[in-house]
Amino acid sequence: MTGQEIEELKQYMHACFKYDGPYTLASGRQSNYYYDGKGATEYGPAAWLIGKALLNIVLDAGAEAVGGLELGAVPIADATGIAAHVSRGIPLPTFVVRKSAKTHGTGLNVSEANMPDGSRLLSPGRRVAIVDDVITTGGSIQQAIDEVQRLGCVVAVVVALVERHEAAEHARRLYSQGFPVRRLFYTDEQGNLFVDQDFAGRAEAAAAPAVPRR
Repeated sequence: MTGQEIEELKQYMHACFKYDGPYTLASGRQSNYYYDGKGATEYGPAAWLIGKALLNIVLDAGAEAVGGLELGAVPIADATGIAAHVSRGIPLPTFVVRKSAKTHGTGLNVSEANMPDGSRLLSPGRRVAIVDDVITTGGSIQQAIDEVQRLGCVVAVVVALVERHEAAEHARRLYSQGFPVRRLFYTDEQGNLFVDQDFAGRAEAAAAPAVPRR
């Protein structure tokens, strides 16, 4: 992913912020700014860049599938799976963890892609990436982790598009459970948006043309 693409993605993400608070967050906390990542993840050009941004992170972690809790994780996982097919020609199946189990049909707590051999995607030992549009308290991410672990899967990496300024403590809690946690962007207390430099460095290095050997 080039530096220009990262800056373009940042502009899409910045448009998801509102600063005329106070707002009540999903966690119940109050904030002077609000971020709704679906404004970017549900817009094709932005979603394509998000998929490209996450693809290397997910594959480098050895993940065989990508997903998370409804609703925020759905377009992110789908974008990453599509990027894998278009950019690499490889399948990267996706899954969705429901906030509550279905009361009809199978009654399952998850929705998952069909595997060609007929086996379950979320099966014991499967390495998966958990994604979300934002991490504040980490509650949505933790719920997704708990469900895939209950099914025997191994969480290879956790990726949030944006880490809010108050999320550092909760990200450390996820780290303490042994989960690598990555972010594309983060905010300060005023809601200013910054690119994570580790993400930017890795993305640009991966996009750089190989230097031919002499």
